Amino acid sequence: MDADEIKQVKQKVLEDVDPPTKKKKKHMRRMSWLRTILEFAAIIVVICGLFQIVMGISYVEGQSMYPTLHDKDMVVYKRRQKAYAPGDIIAIDRPNDEEFVKRVVAVAGDTVNIEGGRLYVNGKEREEPWALGETKAVKNGIVFPITVTDGEVFVLGDNRENSEDSRMFGPVSISDTKGRLVWYIGKL
Repeated sequence: MDADEIKQVKQKVLEDVDPPTKKKKKHMRRMSWLRTILEFAAIIVVICGLFQIVMGISYVEGQSMYPTLHDKDMVVYKRRQKAYAPGDIIAIDRPNDEEFVKRVVAVAGDTVNIEGGRLYVNGKEREEPWALGETKAVKNGIVFPITVTDGEVFVLGDNRENSEDSRMFGPVSISDTKGRLVWYIGKL
């Protein structure tokens, strides 16, 4: 053993035997743990705040957004985003505490018509590569054509033959929207 190794061994023995040194070392470990716990708590508070104020999470229920989204997919939406464009996927609050995830197909001022299994907006057939199945009006649903008024959007599910959407309950008020989808995760 060289002199440095002997010095380290003596220091270790002294720390194990000397009560003030042992107490100081124990205090330093506690402070390190406390700091780690406080940093972790701060991170959790920031993440929770972010999701309460800026972002939100919703889940897709059923197959109405297939093939784009699947049953039980988790979607993250931006809460402050309330200016929507056709093609945006949004989260919606429904009256009976349900949340829907649907695609905006028309905005304020647009006239929507469904005819012959096709969607027309402002008299032009809407090209929708994401849509699955025919877009048909629903019995006991709204009457077409319909004009979307200010503060509303018209939404449809991508799986047109298996979706509860604006064809049944009409345009959705912007105040009932939660935000625009920015990210999604498949079933966990």
